[in-house]
Amino acid sequence: LQEFFGISIGDISSSKLNSVSYYSCMQIRCNAIAKLPIKLLRESDKGIEKATDNTLYNVLKKRPNSFTNAHDFIWATEFQRLEYGNAFWVMDYDRRGNIVALYLLDSSKVNIIVDNTEILDSKNSVYYIYNDPIKGQLIYTNDNIVHFKNFSMNGLKGTSIKKYIYEIIENEQYSNKLLRDKYKNGLQDPIVVQYIGDLNEAKQQKIKKKFSDMGGAKNAGKVVPIPSDFKVEQLETKLVNSQFFQLQGLTTRHIANAFGVKGFQLNDMEKSTYNNIEQQNKAFYSDTLQNVLTTYEQEMDYKLLPKNTGKYELYTKFNVDSILRSDLNTRTSSYVSGIQNGYLTIKEVREK
Repeated sequence: LQEFFGISIGDISSSKLNSVSYYSCMQIRCNAIAKLPIKLLRESDKGIEKATDNTLYNVLKKRPNSFTNAHDFIWATEFQRLEYGNAFWVMDYDRRGNIVALYLLDSSKVNIIVDNTEILDSKNSVYYIYNDPIKGQLIYTNDNIVHFKNFSMNGLKGTSIKKYIYEIIENEQYSNKLLRDKYKNGLQDPIVVQYIGDLNEAKQQKIKKKFSDMGGAKNAGKVVPIPSDFKVEQLETKLVNSQFFQLQGLTTRHIANAFGVKGFQLNDMEKSTYNNIEQQNKAFYSDTLQNVLTTYEQEMDYKLLPKNTGKYELYTKFNVDSILRSDLNTRTSSYVSGIQNGYLTIKEVREK
């Protein structure tokens, strides 16, 4: 990937998860999606009810396959969608054609091929080639893959977040390395050693090693002996003068903005108060998660559910009550109003 984009980062780690802000934002986004249960609902003339008699109900809500639970499955799906730009599910059927399991593919091993000729049916003109480490190359048609995309510019393939914020993440890694080296050197600034006489390459390396052994965190606060023929001066490089911490905070906000994460979720309480955190949490849902959940629901409805008939309609829905839920008094007042005005029943309120 680095060679493809022409990126060379030297001694800075190529792992984006080594960035504290990137890791935190990824954790927040994946947790926010994974903690929301997926409900399979049926809408008919009698109203809306849970489709518990459908095999897909337990697959989506409880156990997508025998290896993972629903939370971890959705968490890993959202991680791959953000990290690689795409996430892929493969469906497993029983003899009756019912979906009994869903499996997550490794997005880094999937290639998307589009056949733009007129030989094949346009419905199956998109192919997914998966390089399985055991079975070899597997080819799936569009009907066999549930494809979730991030930042798709053509509607067929998504793009990872790190492609657009690579330099910002790199800046944070450089700043973290700078602080790490500062602590490693006992928060001491670089020194300039003046020496009268011939100074060849070998002698330079010897002097550098001598003074580096005298410094560092292990010798902080200790008496350092200096030979009489050396004159030592220390350079002052104050982080405050270079606005290091302001720039570091700006980098964190840029990464958070790319993920759609609010400042209070990263413990940045500068513009947050106890009263407006609830509103910011709802803004996180409406500004960030609502679009993502809509993408998930539309893709699952089209790929996983049978074509709806006139009698009833099946559809999937994330339970966002845990995000939008207000305090107990507000909810109780809302339920009482719903029962009194006839748009909620006592049974529905008890279930909520």
